[in-house]
Amino acid sequence: MNEQLKFSWGHIIAFLALIILSYITFVGVTYKTDGDFTKAAIAMVAIDVVLFVFFLGAQMAKATTRKFAKRIWIERILVFGSPVIFLLCLMPYYHFGTVQSQDEEIVKSFTDAISASKQMFADYDSYSMERISNYDNMLGRVITDKTIHPDEFTCCGFSDGKEEIQRGNMVKALSLQLISENYDSLKTEATKWIESSSDGASTWNVFLLGNTKEIKNAIHDWNYQLREFAKHKMNNEEFNGYNVVKQFEEVSGSLDSVDRGLDGLTTMFTKSAFPPLGSILGAVFLYFALLFPYFLQDRHTKSQFRLIGMEKGASRKSSMSLDTTRPIKKPNRQKQEIIIEPNEEKKSSTPISSSSDDDDDYASFTM
Repeated sequence: MNEQLKFSWGHIIAFLALIILSYITFVGVTYKTDGDFTKAAIAMVAIDVVLFVFFLGAQMAKATTRKFAKRIWIERILVFGSPVIFLLCLMPYYHFGTVQSQDEEIVKSFTDAISASKQMFADYDSYSMERISNYDNMLGRVITDKTIHPDEFTCCGFSDGKEEIQRGNMVKALSLQLISENYDSLKTEATKWIESSSDGASTWNVFLLGNTKEIKNAIHDWNYQLREFAKHKMNNEEFNGYNVVKQFEEVSGSLDSVDRGLDGLTTMFTKSAFPPLGSILGAVFLYFALLFPYFLQDRHTKSQFRLIGMEKGASRKSSMSLDTTRPIKKPNRQKQEIIIEPNEEKKSSTPISSSSDDDDDYASFTM
């Protein structure tokens, strides 16, 4: 009885509810701000502080052992104001509910966008093979026509009798330029990331789906490196216009598909809508979970105030008289010593005889 602040299993439930709400708040703000993790962290901390003050503050006000008349008003403000504050703090929570309700569609769009980035490497492989093949065919035609156009044969860099060896070296040089060890390393790492991210895609995984800007930048960086591999041409690759070399970005549209897919995700993440029924029911559960410590807190027995009104039969005047921290002084009761004295009888005029000891004792007892 009269515990100042009662810690119970209700606090465990309340803290779990606060943790759940904190993460969902972080995720919701991240989606709403299109991947701004800093704003999401600040919003999460601010909402946690507000909820802590209102819900735990209500319990602390209920557990007070003094100033009942003043602190009942603090308790009432916190308890009756908590639904309004809770609804305001639920804005990120409800936004995540809207996003999560489109989980299947969002995951599909994300997977398609990531697959488009994987297709970019497939396009580059096709581009490289075709370019090497065209170059080899062009060199072969110049060698075949060396008797007809000996000047072209010489200008292309061939020497009579060594043309086949020279042709092979030229083709190999282009192959090493387009498909180098750097390209193999880039493709391996990118493919590994693409496959792992596609498997773990979910609206709950905000560090993946909510990070579309970084993903987009990474894919653009891959594309830039592929263009760098492809932009250099061999000296005789376009000899006399026999072979027209196109740049990689001219033949591959995969980057545009990636951009369209990721930009579409941004629209889904930031769009506001009415929250689904599941989010509303979950919010009701979280609200009462946060109030559990307040429900389980006992009120001090000296307080006659209640959340609504007062204890039955109590008056405000009598409650105010109890609202004090000064101890009640008990009056000092001094022991009164009562002395009973025997009444003095008038001395008898008749003399008392003291003839014997026995007679003296008898006379003393009867006085």
